[in-house]
Amino acid sequence: MQNRKLPELLAPAGSMEAVRAAVQNGAGAVYLGFGTFNARRGAKNFSPEQMREAIAYCRLRGVKTNITVNTLVSDREIPALLRDVRLLLDAGADALIVQDLGAARCIRETFPDAVLHASTQLTIHSLEGARQAKELGFSRVVLSRELPLEEIQRITQESGVETEVFVHGALCMCYSGQCELSAVIGRRSGNRGLCAQPCRLPYGGKNSYPMSLKDLCLLPRLRALCDAGVSSLKIEGRMKRPEYVAIVTRIYAAVLRENRAPTREEMQTLAKVFSRDGFTQGYLDDNIGPSMFGVRSETPDKELKPLYQEAAHSYAEGQEADLVPIQLSFTAKTQQDMQLTVTDGMHTASVTADAAEAAQHKETTAADIEKSLKKTGGTMFAVRELDVQLDSGLRIPARAVNDMRRQALEQLTQQRASLPPLRENKRQTLQTESRGDFCGYIVQVRQLKQLTDAMAQLPVETFYVPVQEMAQNEARVRELLARGCSVVPVLPRIIWDREQKQVVHQLEQCKRMGCTAALCGNIAQPKLVQACGMAAFGDFGLNAWNGEAMETLRQIGVARQTLSYELRLPQIRDMHKPMQTELIVCGRLPLMITENCMIAGKKGGCRRDGRGACAKGVCYLTDRMGAKFPVFREEHCRNTLYNSQPLYLEPEEYRQTGVTYARLLFSDESPRQATEIARRVIDGQTPDFGAPMTRGLYRRGVE
Repeated sequence: MQNRKLPELLAPAGSMEAVRAAVQNGAGAVYLGFGTFNARRGAKNFSPEQMREAIAYCRLRGVKTNITVNTLVSDREIPALLRDVRLLLDAGADALIVQDLGAARCIRETFPDAVLHASTQLTIHSLEGARQAKELGFSRVVLSRELPLEEIQRITQESGVETEVFVHGALCMCYSGQCELSAVIGRRSGNRGLCAQPCRLPYGGKNSYPMSLKDLCLLPRLRALCDAGVSSLKIEGRMKRPEYVAIVTRIYAAVLRENRAPTREEMQTLAKVFSRDGFTQGYLDDNIGPSMFGVRSETPDKELKPLYQEAAHSYAEGQEADLVPIQLSFTAKTQQDMQLTVTDGMHTASVTADAAEAAQHKETTAADIEKSLKKTGGTMFAVRELDVQLDSGLRIPARAVNDMRRQALEQLTQQRASLPPLRENKRQTLQTESRGDFCGYIVQVRQLKQLTDAMAQLPVETFYVPVQEMAQNEARVRELLARGCSVVPVLPRIIWDREQKQVVHQLEQCKRMGCTAALCGNIAQPKLVQACGMAAFGDFGLNAWNGEAMETLRQIGVARQTLSYELRLPQIRDMHKPMQTELIVCGRLPLMITENCMIAGKKGGCRRDGRGACAKGVCYLTDRMGAKFPVFREEHCRNTLYNSQPLYLEPEEYRQTGVTYARLLFSDESPRQATEIARRVIDGQTPDFGAPMTRGLYRRGVE
């Protein structure tokens, strides 16, 4: 690792104090939120003036600024988003972290020089996903936190795009970008930056926290991540206080810079400032399970006070670490003007002064000049190289040299603060386009046995069935296809690279049966499907929130797209629809997909081989209000959490929105119940789930 460029250390900043804390303690970059389009809207964030100040502060000190623009955006919000982006780029922001595919498309077209990083909210967890992000104009991808080192290394080394990995801070139970729990139960959308963190609450008992993970700490594994070629190491915590940012950044910067293992004292300090029953590195080590779970551990104030006081001193007003290395060259020749040149490697400033006088008594030595030139204390500059060319017999007042030094550094500072002109293109607003009238219904089942003969006789355009279910029940699938049913395999939303071969084999098996399309839940998947000679349909996991996103999805080959169920009906009605669209109108909505097993603690352990207790059917998590949320084991022992209340939307509500199809989604219903519900919905009658129903977010929307 000695000859390899170290990855940047990327620190969080929710305030100007936190910016100073990160920069003065060794961050190579900071990430900040601005306006309403960032995934920590609850943080203090920055006003326009504060954002300009923060970006300028970092730019002068050689620290990059990555600004979060990482929420889903409605069509009407895009002009405001672009105004925010114009301000950020004009201020000198180095990169924008983006989730929404439509937002990325608009930014790229309007500001061709903007650098885009794909947010972890895009759920990029595979080589093909990273490659697709690169094709869409992203120069860096923030990988899903759930990936083990082997997967990170493969993506980093083969994708041709920079990778960023979280190394410290809070872990969400759900894959980022795929969580609807907070939105559906309380209108506070994680995809819109207002997650209420219901996963941190108890379920099924006072001391049962099946969704609260310990904080991540990869400090002992930095060397492995460096060897993997990761470009950026990210500390989570824009909601944390600046003292926390200072302490965590300082420790990580020291371990990274010195290429060593952390000390026991450093690990203890990290645990004191914030932890949840300690830390975990289980995902990176591919060793998940009960040891990864924990709740907040409070440290007594008397233990934190001295730590915080020391940390606060490190970034107090006027405190300056020597962050910018410079080279100085000074020349003083007889009967010639003195000259001082300073460079930081990219910018060069020069100043001259009147010729030195002949010495009457004591002459000035090179050591005298060096002493004056090295007085950069209290500034951001550190003299790394110094060359002094001085004729003998000259007398140069120290004040003159000091003045030259100050003038040269002021010039260099101005050059470092200068920005190139912002290039901006005019772009045309999309005109609303629809694909015609409402065409009918789609039914999705979790298990093939829910697709009964009676269900198959209903006027359903397409039946969605998990691809592994189809591969395991080929005779039944062929029977359904022979009867004229359109059966489409549903790909798992999460497919690691080591799992892809198996999924592609199942997909090819479906193709041989006669299937012509597959349902994709991640940007990595359309190309996999198309390579098998099948059409790609887009599922809700692609978070289609606006017409620009729809255009991007069409660009990558999606032929039919399911719209987000966070949208309100008027937003759906007015959306540009360049392909066929679907809307989920009936059934329990999927709220989470998790790598860790929520069922294990309820039914006696998880074996991850398909034969443990978690594979024996549905489990239910019960919240403090008595609501029961079904949890199912998915392929590769992941879990999906469904809503406690089934959704039902009346036909007159969705038929006027311009969607092509309405989808019925079945999870824990029996085959008979699923068939009866489908029949009633298609006949225009209210279904009976045996439980209270909800209209979801289609009327009330999210905050």
